[in-house]
Amino acid sequence: MTRRIGLFVLLAGLGAAAPALAVEAPISGAVCAGEGAGQRCTVSAVQPFADNRGGLGELSISAVRDAACTTLHIVFDEPIALTRPVTLTVDGTPPQRFYTPRQLSDLAGALDEGPQPGAVPPAGPPEFTRFLSQVAEGAIADDDAGPEMLKRFAAVKEPRRIGLTCGPMERLLPPIRSGRPLRLEFQMEANTATQVYHWARLDRRTVEFRLDGLLEALDRAMPGS
Repeated sequence: MTRRIGLFVLLAGLGAAAPALAVEAPISGAVCAGEGAGQRCTVSAVQPFADNRGGLGELSISAVRDAACTTLHIVFDEPIALTRPVTLTVDGTPPQRFYTPRQLSDLAGALDEGPQPGAVPPAGPPEFTRFLSQVAEGAIADDDAGPEMLKRFAAVKEPRRIGLTCGPMERLLPPIRSGRPLRLEFQMEANTATQVYHWARLDRRTVEFRLDGLLEALDRAMPGS
């Protein structure tokens, strides 16, 4: 099986509170670089949200488009807990989960090695194990395994940001364009100074917002895309 870890090295560079109303944050003007097929445009917005400690937080949201696809990047104003789930759900669709670069690299390595007699599956989310089983059983052809892996799992979480690459974003584009709200759920990193008295629910965050305006701004910036 062809090595696929390099794809995830690129991915690594991507850059319960009461939910905020699913509103559209003010959108910045498009910033574009390059020309023709090499053009790349970014449109951004800042989404404030109320936390359950009586304060406010912010998400910096950017939609990026080039000749290949549209991607989504979200930057947090404080570090998030990578050991806890991060999910993004568009109303009416299954939640999209995010994974650390290490998790994705381990999955790519397991896929490259193929099924090994008596081998213990790598530790990771159960959806990884199901995927590897589908490949081993032939339900997913070997030639399709790499693209399918990207389509399902190319969603990266890092301490201060998350990113949706081409495959997962392509699945979500139709409902986003129709104006359906998005729901982002994550947990802030606990302050180690107060860990003895830490109550995990205080650091849970739920933010609702819309992105159809961001996509429309990209359409105007790149009318031929």
